[in-house]
Amino acid sequence: MATAKPLNSGRDKLRQASHLAGEAATDTAAQLRERAMSSVQTSKQRAAELEKKWESSVKRHPVLSVGGAFVAGWVIAKLFK
Repeated sequence: MATAKPLNSGRDKLRQASHLAGEAATDTAAQLRERAMSSVQTSKQRAAELEKKWESSVKRHPVLSVGGAFVAGWVIAKLFK
């Protein structure tokens, strides 16, 4: 009987360690998910701000914007020719 107790104790420790590892993994996954969501939200906000700045710039200088788009298209066409 003395040998049965250490085996159970070892199994119990193994179960406990496995349980703790599972909890740690779950907590880590939750933290990573929260970080990712925060990063996505920040990126969306930055993209929206950039879009507003770009739109404002195009409205202030429409001829320059159209000319720049034409030049960019021409350069890209020449590069891929």
